Amino acid sequence: MESNVFHLQDCIEGMMSLPEKSIDTVVTSPPYNLNIQYSKYKDKKPRDQYLSWLHDVFVGVDHCLKDDGHFFLNVGYSNIDPWVGMDVANVARDIFVLQNNIAWVKSIHIKTIRATKKQLHNTTFGHFKPISSKRFTCPTWEHLFHFTKSGNVEIDRLAVGVKYEYYQENIRGEEDKPKPNPKDSVLYGGDIEVEGGKSNLRDKGNSWFMPYETINTKDLRGNHPATFPEKLVEDCLKLTGIQNGVVLDPFMGTGTTAVAAAKNDWDFIGYDIDEEYVDFSKKRLEKELDNPLNI
Repeated sequence: MESNVFHLQDCIEGMMSLPEKSIDTVVTSPPYNLNIQYSKYKDKKPRDQYLSWLHDVFVGVDHCLKDDGHFFLNVGYSNIDPWVGMDVANVARDIFVLQNNIAWVKSIHIKTIRATKKQLHNTTFGHFKPISSKRFTCPTWEHLFHFTKSGNVEIDRLAVGVKYEYYQENIRGEEDKPKPNPKDSVLYGGDIEVEGGKSNLRDKGNSWFMPYETINTKDLRGNHPATFPEKLVEDCLKLTGIQNGVVLDPFMGTGTTAVAAAKNDWDFIGYDIDEEYVDFSKKRLEKELDNPLNI
């Protein structure tokens, strides 16, 4: 099986031609059927045709995915069609088990403390596409479904873990901060190593905050209207606990999955029906790695 290659080919045909159970992980984001203006693909099918087509795509994924493999499916949320993500997940449900339901959070509102006056104030971190509506709030997250064949595939939660901090600054002053107890290193964490020399990382849960400002440049998205950040793919790959595996993206688009794979010592296989996107992906990968590949 040839890897590190972009195929100008229909993904169903391509995946069914791969050896059975040969792929470690699939990370992808299919068209959402919301009339998004892609370069070639027409993103507006009758709902039954759209879901039937995705069923065939998922059959292809099932064919080439290993029994202990992982299938990460990113589907956006839209006020125009709020059921699309769940409908797509229900199609995959006929074939796979939903092992983790992750929310990709693109913007979040929290209360923070002003350093000068020790006062709480509202802050928004990240970025989303604002809307003008008298009915809807702005969508600030997207679906990231983690499917497996059995629902019982081990993951490495701490590979995408976060440090356990022992306190947060409060508005009452420096003297009121709780003091870390060296004997309670498991509880307090910070930069302290826990018993046995392991790191003090903890599971960050199923809400992944990843702003996407960096993917809005022409160099990274080309003529593609719907892209996701490298970090999303990177964390999916890390969560599997697999080292140097093969990741497949049936809808490669601008090559984000390939770039993330190459930067993390994974091999990749990508499919797209649009020659413009395939050419862009090759050039982007060569440019970002600064090491042209013979592909």
